[in-house]
Amino acid sequence: MKFEAYIRLEQLADDVKRANKVKVGAKVPRYDVTATAGYYKPLEALTNAKGMCILYLNETRGVITSPDARRADRFLMGRAGKDSVNVSSVYLLNPDTEGSTAADTAAEGSIVGYGNPNGFHILKSGNPNPFYGSGHDGFLFLISPDWRLIEWLVVPDGVNTILGNAKAMADGVYNEALQTMRAAATTYYDYWL
Repeated sequence: MKFEAYIRLEQLADDVKRANKVKVGAKVPRYDVTATAGYYKPLEALTNAKGMCILYLNETRGVITSPDARRADRFLMGRAGKDSVNVSSVYLLNPDTEGSTAADTAAEGSIVGYGNPNGFHILKSGNPNPFYGSGHDGFLFLISPDWRLIEWLVVPDGVNTILGNAKAMADGVYNEALQTMRAAATTYYDYWL
């Protein structure tokens, strides 16, 4: 598997937030992009004037009116200027019920999720959607058990295979590719200067 991009999202510690003039104690968990490998153009639109790329992980229950069987577990939102951007739904894969049998995988102890970008050409505001043109991509999410770290992998043209890709991630099939992307990752914004 060749991933187009690896994007590391972290919930920053309160002292790091204070040092960077970031609000502490927000209701919706904030995730800052701290490292990337590869290139994913839509991130440019989500990056603010300071060079920070910020996403928020929201619960879907009570927000999305789809039936439980069709509703994602979470969704990622970002901002492009003054516009809110629905980056991706996040469906969680349960390896115990989805057939995963691998031990010692990159996903062991982590939560595996999957999704895809909003492919509509415009946002509710009428402005262009930065993810338009990327609607065929698939997303894999490797989430730490405490939900403080999300590793986001972009699978080019993976929208139709993403559930199988998520199962393969849980089974350790992509361990080598994931380790390669982690090793190649460089700082996106340095909060620890």
